[in-house]
Amino acid sequence: MTSLVALLRETAARSPDARFIVHLASGATISYAEAWTTAERLGARLTSMGVGPGAKVVFIVRNHWLVFPLLVACSGLGAALVPLDPELHPDELQSVLGDVAPALTVTAGDAPLPGLAPGAARLSLPALLDALAADPAPPALDDGDPTAVCLMIYTSGTTGANKHVMLTAAGLRLDATALARRYRVTADDRMFCVLPTHHMNAIMITGVVPMVVGATVFLSDILSFKNARRYWAQLAELEITIPSLVPSILALMLKLFPDGPGLPLPRLRFGFCGAAPLSEALWRRFEEVFGIPIFQGYGLTETTCWATSTPPDGPRRYDTVGVPLDCAEVRVDSARVTSLEDALFDPTSDAPAGEVQIRGPIVTAGYFNNPRLTAESMTEDGFFRTGDIGRFDADGHLHITGRLKEIIIKNGANVFAGDVDRALARHPAVELCKTIGVPDALVGERVVSVVVLREGHDASERDLSAFVNAALSRHLWPDQLVRMGYLPAGGAGKIQLALLRRILTGALAEEITADLRRWRFNRAPPAGEPALTELIQRALTWGAPIPLVVSWGAARRDTLSALDREALDRLAALQRVLRRVPQAPPVLTVVLEDAEGGAAYLAAVAAYAEGLGLSLGRGPAPEAEVITLSFDPPDDRTTPTLWLSPVEGGLSPWRVD
Repeated sequence: MTSLVALLRETAARSPDARFIVHLASGATISYAEAWTTAERLGARLTSMGVGPGAKVVFIVRNHWLVFPLLVACSGLGAALVPLDPELHPDELQSVLGDVAPALTVTAGDAPLPGLAPGAARLSLPALLDALAADPAPPALDDGDPTAVCLMIYTSGTTGANKHVMLTAAGLRLDATALARRYRVTADDRMFCVLPTHHMNAIMITGVVPMVVGATVFLSDILSFKNARRYWAQLAELEITIPSLVPSILALMLKLFPDGPGLPLPRLRFGFCGAAPLSEALWRRFEEVFGIPIFQGYGLTETTCWATSTPPDGPRRYDTVGVPLDCAEVRVDSARVTSLEDALFDPTSDAPAGEVQIRGPIVTAGYFNNPRLTAESMTEDGFFRTGDIGRFDADGHLHITGRLKEIIIKNGANVFAGDVDRALARHPAVELCKTIGVPDALVGERVVSVVVLREGHDASERDLSAFVNAALSRHLWPDQLVRMGYLPAGGAGKIQLALLRRILTGALAEEITADLRRWRFNRAPPAGEPALTELIQRALTWGAPIPLVVSWGAARRDTLSALDREALDRLAALQRVLRRVPQAPPVLTVVLEDAEGGAAYLAAVAAYAEGLGLSLGRGPAPEAEVITLSFDPPDDRTTPTLWLSPVEGGLSPWRVD
């Protein structure tokens, strides 16, 4: 196993004048020889500041080219680079810096930095660049130990139990080499990075991979609506061959450029896409519109980057995350799946589903300062527990079908639901809260927080949003905050996340409306369906009964006919079908109108209905927003027909005597 130091030194010796990084924000172009000289000078400068084996160097600068030679220098010194998001909340940043205790912190400017220990070394980026330019020729940078930790990626929030994934130089180089080999990346390739360099995807795909072969990286600012409209023009101007993407960027491009890029891109070979699940529909649509193949990879920060990826050769597959790379051993452990809530099983496949587990040199060395979490994340035989559920098909392709861990992936970044919930729970008006991911075509998953308020307390959704946003870093902010009257839970008290997600998206209300439309209960489409669905959605949201009124036209007889009983049987079946959530049961109120059949007929209706479990009220019928199931009085030759329509206003008082 060779080190990152040896990798950059070898590439610089082979192609000294080749461009490594073109930093678009500053216009700087860094050759491989200049990157190597910078890494050497950084090694000497860091050594003079006391950075040595086991030390941490924190880099809080957005998408700057120095991050790559700094990573190499840290690897040679036995130190670890810790790149951080400049937009971390001050409380979160203070917690991280307290955990890491950096020997040196590099920031974009000189603004106050919370959490930095008094007397701890700190340099602004301009000051560090000036110092490097003035430094004399440095001594040679040692290769260092390739199995030592050289990079720590922060992946958690404000819980006080920060997660710093520790990665080795050997893992970085092996993963990059496997990717470059599978996709035939060469020195002629020009790669484009619009992803944040404090995340693993940018560091690996557009950092270490090009370093392996001597390719060029065009390092841009993070993609946003502000610069997205120039995306294809930039690819054309820079003659990009391989852009690095995430699913949210694919969705954004389709939104902004529904007819394609609108200009020729003759050098564009393909795109890498990772960091979040890529749906088959989005994948196919993007390729159809933009005419370039996309190759998807699957992995975690804990596996350095990709452990599997879609092969570039052979039939195109859009339903899998590909096959393992040659640096990873991947298996599926079915013992870790204990309930249908854990995974979305494919009923057409006999392949067993289970937790995806990965072993090999690309797997994390553990979580910094967290031996308990490290131990929990590894099996006895050395496999990392991903928390993802999947299965292998007969061709050896891996399918990801669900998750064991409550992680929301938005714009390729992990959001831990518990971090958001802990912040929300501190609000004095909050009784219960739960944050979940809701599918979104543009960003992958939206962060949606559900709040149940304490009795006697009130807080608007705007107030709650302001409260939680003030306590969290921007990437953790909920996209939507919803007040509900309850949280749906199973018999053991566990919140039913799938059910909650269906309520929030309106899918359950639509399903119930569809049930009311079924031929078994209606021979004609119900009138006013939007109003019906809206009423059901409100009931599901607040935990109120779904009010349904049965308007019954009584017959001119004293006893029930077979058709009368059939109609009541259908109402009982309808009530059972609609009972989806205990907190929002359907309430069928039977209003007896034109009861010319007399008291005996009314009593027979009531007795039969109550025997079926239909609770008949006494006194006034429910007022205002109710749904009427009107029953057209049958004759002896016609099957009863039920239909629906929203009720305007209340109904006349009624009584069963």
